[in-house]
Amino acid sequence: MIRTPEQYVKDLRDGRVVYQDGKQIKDITAHPPYKESIERYASEYYLSNHPDYRSLFNVVEDGEEYSFMYKVPQSGEDLQRRRMIIQTLNRSLAGGSRLTGIDGLNGVAWAARKMDAAMGTKYAANVEGFRKWCQQHDPSICAAVSDPKGHRALHAEDPKQKHKDFYLRIVDRKKDGIYITGCKLHISESIMTNVLVCLPSRNHNETGKDYALACAVPVNSKGVTFLATDSELSRGGGHPMIIFDNVFVPNEMVFMAGEWQFSRLMATSFARYHRLTAATYKYVQLQGLAGLAMLLAEYNGLTHATRIRDMLAWLAMYADVTEALGKAAALDAKIDPETGLAAPNEVYSNCAKFWFAENFHQAVKYVEDIAGGIAGTMPSIKDWENPEIRKYIDKYLGGDAQYPTEDRLKALQMLRWQGSMFMGILSIHAEGSLAAQRMTLYQQADWEKFKAAAKHQMRMPTDHPDFKEMPLEPPWKMPAKL
Repeated sequence: MIRTPEQYVKDLRDGRVVYQDGKQIKDITAHPPYKESIERYASEYYLSNHPDYRSLFNVVEDGEEYSFMYKVPQSGEDLQRRRMIIQTLNRSLAGGSRLTGIDGLNGVAWAARKMDAAMGTKYAANVEGFRKWCQQHDPSICAAVSDPKGHRALHAEDPKQKHKDFYLRIVDRKKDGIYITGCKLHISESIMTNVLVCLPSRNHNETGKDYALACAVPVNSKGVTFLATDSELSRGGGHPMIIFDNVFVPNEMVFMAGEWQFSRLMATSFARYHRLTAATYKYVQLQGLAGLAMLLAEYNGLTHATRIRDMLAWLAMYADVTEALGKAAALDAKIDPETGLAAPNEVYSNCAKFWFAENFHQAVKYVEDIAGGIAGTMPSIKDWENPEIRKYIDKYLGGDAQYPTEDRLKALQMLRWQGSMFMGILSIHAEGSLAAQRMTLYQQADWEKFKAAAKHQMRMPTDHPDFKEMPLEPPWKMPAKL
């Protein structure tokens, strides 16, 4: 089925427990600060039902229509189509209510099939049962991955940790399911979702097997509590903490429960998909950042200055390289013969994530340079709304006469948001830190091929299959009598 936006909003009134700024919010749909976020997420369902987008957003199989997001990815074209959906949502100012959740679902599907093959478990059937349920009910799902970690140099079960619950863990096992306790952090927009797909955030040892846990948890489950981000720093619920206090998970919603040998694979399988998502939506944001820089240059009358053009050229390149790497990661997908799943090229997707995260602060620096100091000292928008003083702001904060002062003020306000501490931290740490990309790229690099390439350039023989038949001398020699 394809849910309507009205059904999405109605399903948010399910008794979920939400706290923000020290107070409980009984019904987020009746809480005015959440209105904009709810409309943005509901808009995804509006577009899914719209005739202009229905064929892109949905798929029909065996006579049943369901969201394309819930289709098993089987080719690079499937991954690229998902990128098109994500970018359409972003450009439509609609939320991606399944951005992380689908990455989580595909990640556990990949890892569960590998785990079943190696250990004789039956988790893949649970994953596909959950996927089928999602196809039938069209929920919003969200991945819950990051743990508080406590002392980061210690494993979860280490007695030197302050307590045992810095990582989500199994605290009891029953015939019909498990009970879990712990916390997940930074789980973006999870308050707006219906189901959490919980995964481990790192590898765990045999002594910490109870932390090797993956499962699906409805957000209104008994024992689940959301602690929303400070309202001054977020829109809606932001990126909340999620508390799991002895939450019951039935067996059919469990995707890993103690198979510690596969905890790393479960975490990295999610990252394999999610870093492609990051590059996909970031391109739309970076297009906007480059465009914001050009607008500010125009408002300031600086478009003919060489140094300004150099910065604008860099910003355009920054955006387009991010898109090129993301597109390459999707279309150069790996089709795993054991699972049948298509996964993005892991090197390209990690390069894309690292590229935009590593350079984001430089990009903001350029836009701030173009904007000028007024971006940091301008009056409040509330001053603009006061007719008694607007005339002064309109007179003295105008730029090039062909552009309204109000447009310049809006651009400066947007720069404040893009250059905020929150956006800077988000760009670095969302979808994995820079260290995580470096580690993955080091592990995935074909060092034997790189060494063979170096030897070939030095005209040294090598047994590497890509180079051993290549000549070590130019194919043509100048005749002595020429």
